[in-house]
Amino acid sequence: MAEYRGGSDGLLSITGVFRCLLVLLGASETSRGGWQTGTSALLRITACLATLLTTFSVLATAVAQGVSETEVKAAFVYHFTGYVEWPASAFADSSVPFVIGVVGKSEILQALQNAVRGKNWNGRGFTVKRVETGKEMRACHVLFVAGSEAGRFTQIVEMLGDAPVLTIGESEGFVRKGGVINFYTEQNRVRFEINPDAARRARLTISSKLLNLAKIVRL
Repeated sequence: MAEYRGGSDGLLSITGVFRCLLVLLGASETSRGGWQTGTSALLRITACLATLLTTFSVLATAVAQGVSETEVKAAFVYHFTGYVEWPASAFADSSVPFVIGVVGKSEILQALQNAVRGKNWNGRGFTVKRVETGKEMRACHVLFVAGSEAGRFTQIVEMLGDAPVLTIGESEGFVRKGGVINFYTEQNRVRFEINPDAARRARLTISSKLLNLAKIVRL
């Protein structure tokens, strides 16, 4: 799986929470006490982990601390990459960056740029950009499909074909139309669902650790 190296950023509290969730569910980490921040918000969040009834209550607590829903989604997208395996053919050579594309109107572009700044994926730098054409989408490793593109879901999936692209949406019906991961809200909490069949069609392998966090949707 991917290794991350880099300094702190504006999403440290949310990204730290996400890693804590994975540790609680059995995901491998080098240290259970390796996340540091000067903000009292993270300390309060992590201190409550043992008493929360569900893992996503942690995210709800984080949002209550002033983190926007867009930042929460950006943090999730960044960390998803550490629990998904891409085929070797997804990278032309060792110098190719890890590309996250955004299609449609969404404020997440800037949030993603902030989330990956100074970090790398298995030694590769991140590139975050807006994409429009099918060729540009197929050149991505992660494609975030904004809610504004709801009417194009089927077309986008068809354009991607079996390209090894992790598609992530934020609209009802996204995974049932062939998307891999979809964000949704429930009781004011950000949650996500995964379509394992869509992942297999894209030749992606999703870690069981991530699947255990998700609502599974099959066609």
